Amino acid sequence: MKTEKIISDFSAGFKDFPLVGTKLAELFPSRRIQRVLFILPPDVDESKFNYEAAHRGRCYNYPPYGLGLLARRLLDCGLKTHIVNLNNEVLKACRKTHTEDKFNFNNIWKESLKNAVEAFGPDLIGVSCMFTMTHRSAALVCAELKKQYSKIPVCLGGVHATNCLMFEGSFAKMLADFPGVNFFFIFEAENAFDTFIKVVNAESGVEELCQLFINSNDGKFYFAQKKVPRDKDLDVIPTYELMDIENLSASGVIGSFFCFKEKGDRFASIISNRGCRGSCTFCSVRDFNGPGVRMRSIESIIEELLLLRDKFKIKHLMWLDDDLFFDHKRAVALFNAIEKRVPGITWDCSNGVIAASCTQEVITAASRSGCLGLNIGVESGNPEILRAVKKPSTKAHFLSAARVLKKFENINSRVFLMIGFPNETYKMILDTFDLALELDLDWYNITIFEPLPNTPIIKRQVSLDSAGINFEDTRYNSGPFGRAATKKITASKSLNPFSGRDLDTVPARQDLDQIWFYMNFYLNFKRLLKVQSLIKLKQQYKYVKNITELIAPNDPFPMYFYGYLEHKLTGQIDSALILRLRICLENSPYRQERFAQYKLDVAHLETGKFPDDL
Repeated sequence: MKTEKIISDFSAGFKDFPLVGTKLAELFPSRRIQRVLFILPPDVDESKFNYEAAHRGRCYNYPPYGLGLLARRLLDCGLKTHIVNLNNEVLKACRKTHTEDKFNFNNIWKESLKNAVEAFGPDLIGVSCMFTMTHRSAALVCAELKKQYSKIPVCLGGVHATNCLMFEGSFAKMLADFPGVNFFFIFEAENAFDTFIKVVNAESGVEELCQLFINSNDGKFYFAQKKVPRDKDLDVIPTYELMDIENLSASGVIGSFFCFKEKGDRFASIISNRGCRGSCTFCSVRDFNGPGVRMRSIESIIEELLLLRDKFKIKHLMWLDDDLFFDHKRAVALFNAIEKRVPGITWDCSNGVIAASCTQEVITAASRSGCLGLNIGVESGNPEILRAVKKPSTKAHFLSAARVLKKFENINSRVFLMIGFPNETYKMILDTFDLALELDLDWYNITIFEPLPNTPIIKRQVSLDSAGINFEDTRYNSGPFGRAATKKITASKSLNPFSGRDLDTVPARQDLDQIWFYMNFYLNFKRLLKVQSLIKLKQQYKYVKNITELIAPNDPFPMYFYGYLEHKLTGQIDSALILRLRICLENSPYRQERFAQYKLDVAHLETGKFPDDL
């Protein structure tokens, strides 16, 4: 059965409207929704949670921006609303505990959930599930709600929830894992949610429902019509007063460039436009947001920035945009307005920008307005792969962007690379490696391809008759909960994973780990030996220090290069770092083997003499 058939089977025709109305009356006997509680689940469930990383403050702690937008619209309509950020509650509690045995992950979020529900007394509860890794966590939250508060209707929305319901390989699993959810809101749902409230409150007819699955034992209905947010719908400022925005940075991190700000600085996120001009097959943005890019007014953005800076004392912002530089003229006007009207604030684009838009004019304006870091989405250096995954940029665009970015040393310029695409050979991956060397930018975030639901690339691979996607096994390669955080890559006989291979063959999954390790060392760490610019040395010092102290404190590689950069900048190396590195190696034969394989030695730090032939 195809997705279109599934949707058709559950579409509500006019003959079904009385049944839908009856169901709504059963769930809302008073036919009145006045109080709505929004819930952001923990990013992952207990089985994937990394206590040590969270205790160090390493885990992501993003504001519940989308829920804040929904809440603002409800408040403007006279309803009462509240947001409980369970991810923040877990991270906050983790930071306060001194030992893991004193920390109970499930008790913390369940108690926070209970307190919020019983104190607020909602008529409806809305849960957000944005990321595939959050699937099980969100399912546990929804199950707890139904167990404790069975009479309160529950709805679920977000990118992951949408992708699962729109994809035949995950549709059935989604419904099976969330049996207690009464309503699923699909795509960008603020207009759909407003309409739903009005229908329940008898202010609109059932035929107005849109972007909504109704899930019940009596029947399942899907209202497929869309009400896409546009124009003034986009000029909404979230309810920051309900989001604990002042304290999120104390319990975790936001974005990828936090190490360049002072400790204690407050971070937030913001969005200026929705959608992306690209249609990359490994990404679900176009399926979720639809084709094209819709932009907020510059005046609305400036108003939000001033609020964040002046009322909440935010000093740094991460753009949530998937295509921040889409309209060059508009981007320049926005950055000029920020420079003039919101001085003192800095920003980054951790989500990435499209290389073709990194023109001299755009980057000049970005730099002047406070940009201190950005990622460009390259993914591959092979033309065949770029065409296959429908990247909106070419190798020429990447090289042009790199030439521009290298003129602005104050901007830490990083690159997204991805390996392990379907049918990608060793030779194709080597093209990516060679392009990265040619770009010569500051850092390369290398990931191994991970299939996500409803992306075009996975739609071609997974049929309804297959096992679909195992959400419990879906993890990103990097980050505090990623595979690389816990993975040990066995040392191979050959340092170079490409050596002796038939380059026209496709690497096995375990071979991709070796390739990732090799690329990470030579594209990131070894290149540090050639950095001469004082500005770049200081940037890399801060970043590698951040890796050593916060991200991967037990990894000897960043320790070694942290010592190298410290010696390069100050002429000396902290003896405590040398001792820490020695202990790290002595306690792990595995690390010793990998360290020696790359010709690294603690003696280099002790003597301050580093070989040139690493």
